Amino acid sequence: MRQLPELSIAEKLVHTGFIFLVGLGLLVAEAYVYVTVGGKQGLTVQAVTQHYYGNRSSSTIQSVLPRMMGFAGMPASEQPKMTEAINHWIANGESQQEYVSSVKPLIDGNCLKCHSVAMSKVLHNPPLASYDDVKKVAQVDTGMSINTMLLNGMIHLTMLGVIFWIAGWIFSKARFPAAPKYVLIILPFIAMTVDFAGWFLTHQNPAFVWLVLIGGALSCPIALLEMFLSLIQLWLLKPRLAA
Repeated sequence: MRQLPELSIAEKLVHTGFIFLVGLGLLVAEAYVYVTVGGKQGLTVQAVTQHYYGNRSSSTIQSVLPRMMGFAGMPASEQPKMTEAINHWIANGESQQEYVSSVKPLIDGNCLKCHSVAMSKVLHNPPLASYDDVKKVAQVDTGMSINTMLLNGMIHLTMLGVIFWIAGWIFSKARFPAAPKYVLIILPFIAMTVDFAGWFLTHQNPAFVWLVLIGGALSCPIALLEMFLSLIQLWLLKPRLAA
């Protein structure tokens, strides 16, 4: 089997294009997770736990409201008003009358660009377009739903499986000691499986959050390492002379 330095220019170019675009995509995905799951406090153990297990001392909307107001670009001076209105409405029994008078105007003015019925279908966010919609998310926050985890799992496992396969196939042609090469090739697949299992286990028991953290730290980052090492060998190592 020809190693990376011995490939033709055309083969090197197509591998390089894959590495740059997919590598950038994985970095963007990591940044997306950091922003959406971690928020302003960063990707902490508590933030990941709350994402999958929830904050069962409060409702879903109360837990995500600080992040939601930030994403909506709501001025900091107006955020306490919305928080107070939501908290008061929930504490007083979530009546439709109070919803219409105090809660609906704030949600309509700040949240519907991402939580309308149409956008919810695109972004897989819960809709907040009606009293019934908002009352659903005013229930106790139990984290990401099983349906959402299954949907995300289908997308992640399929797409990342293909990416890890191609990245591993390219790296298999690298000049690298056999044992560590095998570990680097198989590790992203194992780590993504551990990460995926950790979603469901953490949803039942927050003690399993470490599976999510370990799986996430060893899946995409290891694949990125494979691609970086492959890129170095594609262009910086000299071909070996034929015997």
